Amino acid sequence: MKKILAMLALVSSTCMATEVFSEYYVMEKVLPYLTKAQSYSNQNGEEVKAVKVDWKILKALKTTSDPFYFTNYAKEKKMVRVGDYIITPITFSELDSANTKEFNNKFNKK
Repeated sequence: MKKILAMLALVSSTCMATEVFSEYYVMEKVLPYLTKAQSYSNQNGEEVKAVKVDWKILKALKTTSDPFYFTNYAKEKKMVRVGDYIITPITFSELDSANTKEFNNKFNKK
């Protein structure tokens, strides 16, 4: 009985583990959407491209996880949900994310 419980505990902890995508992987898969995306500017006048995460983005990342996680340029683990934004500078040099409220407070359409 103890062996069965130990196996069930191991299986359930393995199922609960979530994959953390690399910034490079997310950029590679989301780049077609970002190149066509709307441009925005922040309070400092810096221009960025941003795409709202939806099921097409999840499909491009080959995941159904909501939320999903990725490691950004600063090596921070970022949680992204459907409805949040993936953001990159015009140079496409890095990725970050923001929830809808944060995004709407920081960025304006160009």
